[in-house]
Amino acid sequence: MTMYLPSPARAPTVDALENFCAGINRALPDVALTPDRLDVRWIGLDAPSTRRVFELIRHGDKRGTFSLPWIIEKTGGRIPHIGNWITLVDLSGCPILLTRTVRVDSAIFGRVEPHHTAIDGSAVRDLAAWIPLHKAYWNTHLAPFGLSVTPEMPFWIEEFVLVYDAENCGITGAGG
Repeated sequence: MTMYLPSPARAPTVDALENFCAGINRALPDVALTPDRLDVRWIGLDAPSTRRVFELIRHGDKRGTFSLPWIIEKTGGRIPHIGNWITLVDLSGCPILLTRTVRVDSAIFGRVEPHHTAIDGSAVRDLAAWIPLHKAYWNTHLAPFGLSVTPEMPFWIEEFVLVYDAENCGITGAGG
């Protein structure tokens, strides 16, 4: 399991992750997930924005996420790869959604193009919205490491499918 959660997100408990995996395994027995196979993440600025992101994912509007090699290097996180199981937690650390990575690409922040942002929620796909939002967001997450966004900063684009929703009776149709 990999888990680096920036402030103010709280890490899920071992019991919460085990219960989450048990629910997944009941709904999708062929998946046979255990907490050690999960990449635990939090997306959002606060509790309400995290809930909005979950809704965008549930409705298929947001179909991926972005991660920074610089943070993964500093935290010992797992490099994104196809087949990766991403567990999205709410601000309190409760596991809510399970996604599976179906495509990984890379880009440079100063050369981001519309095809890079096409997996994000429709309200922020336009570069005029995406660039300042992600610059501010990532600067907040990079600051504890003494880093900040630069035009040369690399990032990964991780397209995913929603596999399991703990709040909506589990299975969503895209199994393992």
